[in-house]
Amino acid sequence: MKATPEAPPPPTYIFREHKNTVNYVHLYSQDQYLASCDADGWIIIWKMKTRRVILKWKAHKDSCMKVTTIEKHTLISQGRDNMIHIWKLHIEDENQDPSLETSIVYNALGFCKLSLIVHPDESTLLCFPSKDDIAMFDIYDLTYQRYVLQNIGQTDSGTHRLGSCMAVELFRTSDGLFVLAAYESGTVALWEIKQNKFLLIWQKKEHKEPVLDLSIDPFRTFVVSSSADNQICKYSLATGDVINKITIKKSGTVALKIRPDNKIFALGGYDGRIRLFSVKSMKPLAVLSYHKDTVYSIDFSQTDNWLICSSQDHRISLWSIF
Repeated sequence: MKATPEAPPPPTYIFREHKNTVNYVHLYSQDQYLASCDADGWIIIWKMKTRRVILKWKAHKDSCMKVTTIEKHTLISQGRDNMIHIWKLHIEDENQDPSLETSIVYNALGFCKLSLIVHPDESTLLCFPSKDDIAMFDIYDLTYQRYVLQNIGQTDSGTHRLGSCMAVELFRTSDGLFVLAAYESGTVALWEIKQNKFLLIWQKKEHKEPVLDLSIDPFRTFVVSSSADNQICKYSLATGDVINKITIKKSGTVALKIRPDNKIFALGGYDGRIRLFSVKSMKPLAVLSYHKDTVYSIDFSQTDNWLICSSQDHRISLWSIF
């Protein structure tokens, strides 16, 4: 007899405190804390050991799209109110509200979430949609509070044909500073930032619908893209050559994340399912089913085999996976 495959496990824990769509989840400080944000503009900090709320505040007048952190005490939030806020967290004192350090005005018309790189010896840099046009993006030096370069993507050949910028990944290598960008047209492009100029290294259009998310592997060798269509594509980061391309059963993958050990990646879809795949072969490994609505964000722990997901159903699910 053929063995019946084991059913995927249920979630280990469900976090219930948000009253609206949970747009983003972010584990930080060696997975001691979880930051989450929602469509009403609220941010919650949870202590992972006890799984309870330790901070909660209304950070934006409109929806909060993303939260990320610099070490333990600095949090950056991006809102639909055209504001990016930098907050000082007082984790040890739960009675003290986070204090707003500074803010940046940007263009929140599109869907593109900011990208952050922190370098101990260099400036902390942010990349986010341009104030002038959501088809382009800006790079901002948070350390010195000034723009490094604005309106990246505006070329003589008319990058506007690519449509709105949907996702950006800012990163450094030994060769320099780069931005990987995804567009409404289904195109993924790599830009090099050099001496206050930008240069298009490659662009590839593998999707029939807008690209919704990107994830670069920890070794900076390849990138995986997901889209409103049912294609998942893996490209060489250096050349843009397509390494592999798969078709999944359901269209619409909003969230995509490669695990830090580079062995698996997870997809979060319109159908509320979380799909796990092998990074090497891109073969499906499991489908996790709990959420009733779109899964908007995924994060992996750095230390244990935790996977955490947020959804339109106001809930955050925690999974223990292989």
